[in-house]
Amino acid sequence: MRGRYLSKPKSIIEQTFKGTVVSIILAAMAVLIGVVIDGIVIGRYLGPDHMAAYTLISPIVNIVTVFSSILSTGVQVLCAQRIGEGNIKGARQAFSVCMAATTVLSIILTLTAVLFRSEIAILLGATGDSAGLLPYASDYLLGLAVAGPASIFLFEFNSLIRLDGDPNRIIVAVAVMTVLDIAGDLLNVFVFHGGMLGIGLATAVSYLAALFIMMLHFTKKDIIFRFSFKGMNMKDFRDILTIGAPSAVGSASTGFRTIVHNHIMVGTMHSVNAVGAFGVVQTVFNFASCVLIGVGITTSMIAGMLLGEKDRPSTIKLIRIAVRTALLIGTGLCISLFVLSGPIADLFGSKDGATMVMLATRGLRFYSVSLILYGINSTFTNYLQGMRRMTYSLVMSCLHSFVFLAVPALALAGFLEADAVWVSFVIGEVLTLTTFVLIAAVLKKGIPCRAEDFLYIKEPFGAPECDVLELTVTKEDDILPAARKVKDFCTSKNATQTQEELLPLFTEKIADNAVNSGFEKEGIQSVEIRLIRDDDGFTLRLRDNCKPLDPTELIGNSAKSAEYIRTLSLNVTTIRL
Repeated sequence: MRGRYLSKPKSIIEQTFKGTVVSIILAAMAVLIGVVIDGIVIGRYLGPDHMAAYTLISPIVNIVTVFSSILSTGVQVLCAQRIGEGNIKGARQAFSVCMAATTVLSIILTLTAVLFRSEIAILLGATGDSAGLLPYASDYLLGLAVAGPASIFLFEFNSLIRLDGDPNRIIVAVAVMTVLDIAGDLLNVFVFHGGMLGIGLATAVSYLAALFIMMLHFTKKDIIFRFSFKGMNMKDFRDILTIGAPSAVGSASTGFRTIVHNHIMVGTMHSVNAVGAFGVVQTVFNFASCVLIGVGITTSMIAGMLLGEKDRPSTIKLIRIAVRTALLIGTGLCISLFVLSGPIADLFGSKDGATMVMLATRGLRFYSVSLILYGINSTFTNYLQGMRRMTYSLVMSCLHSFVFLAVPALALAGFLEADAVWVSFVIGEVLTLTTFVLIAAVLKKGIPCRAEDFLYIKEPFGAPECDVLELTVTKEDDILPAARKVKDFCTSKNATQTQEELLPLFTEKIADNAVNSGFEKEGIQSVEIRLIRDDDGFTLRLRDNCKPLDPTELIGNSAKSAEYIRTLSLNVTTIRL
């Protein structure tokens, strides 16, 4: 059979992270890319006044994200944790509760935006010297309101569909949405002349199309998430709100910080152009940050699964991979944006917008530097959520998104005017990372220098190393030696005769089934075996990245329980004996 491989595969956690992060980044872009496209078309073809109105409304996107983040992050982490525990029924119940709550929330937010759009625009700054922006801001908000329900569901489906093993659907949905939004915006400008209302409606249509494509996932058979009123309870809703609270705090803080920055810009010498320039930077921020937030979302989702499995070694691997990925992507974005800041700002400019483009170019260069640290900070914040370290996550979300950026900007505004906002991006990231290091130092009671020093978890987490056996099978020749090591481990831990016979047998059967029936790519796929001795007996978990393959029929009724889950393109089999 297949006995030779070119090299030992990377760990399944690393492969899963890298395979997941691309689709999650696209998913994160899905919710914001429509607004980014709107900014380019508005700035390029409608002029500085319209761009300023667009900027005034941008905090609404963040504030709506407050509510959607509570639900999307909460249900994602809770479902991932329950999947890690093998509790599929509980994951479905949490999903159903979230869908019901999202429906009610969407209706309330949409009606509020439609009925009070003028009052909201005035509150955001369309008053006084900027009163001329009111009709533009109000019309744009009306158009976006139609997209409200779709945007919230998209937030949730982005991660849930990935957990449910259907990542390609997200890519298709994003592609269709992007094409429709660009086409709709251009048709609005050159054919229908619908102004800011038309721009908002084009975004709404593209979001609804993407949602329709994602909804088709739930017509498939053999999926984890199915809606049902049966079993829904308020405890799940409370858990979702608790877990999602840090994301909500982060989104709310970003919205309020944007309002603070808007008011600083309104008070500068070139008020309209400064507000427009800030809108350009915010638009680019939405695009660049969602790439790095995608790393964070991936981290929180996998962390939730590992928390359910109580897998400490894999969690340490996750931290290493996530920080390294965030640093590489952040550095790449920094260099690219710094070099291309002029041409990017010019995309948003019209013949009357030279001053705005100049200010935006300067702002983008400052902002680009902050991206090197932004990804790391966002990753740590999301990791804390995934590991259910809610107090740390809440505090760091507020500090990172509001305090460390708004306070320096306000303090420097009298001296630097618009530059105070640009400089605050860099200051905020430095202060945030410094705080993360200080917290780790306090918990360790020393200088943190290893990945495990940044676990931020309550000890003990996971079984003691002496009670855990971890093995990896990459080829057929590894199977029998792995089974023998399982038997030796059982003997050393005073297993019963039944346990000592069955656990090696299960290991051999399931690993052989995966290698000979599930392996498709040489040097890529593997089976990770983890055997734990605890007070209740033994727990054997086999995780592989092969094609879908349920091995529980090989086990029969010999075990206390045998559960199979297909999630994140992984087969996870858990046997308790």
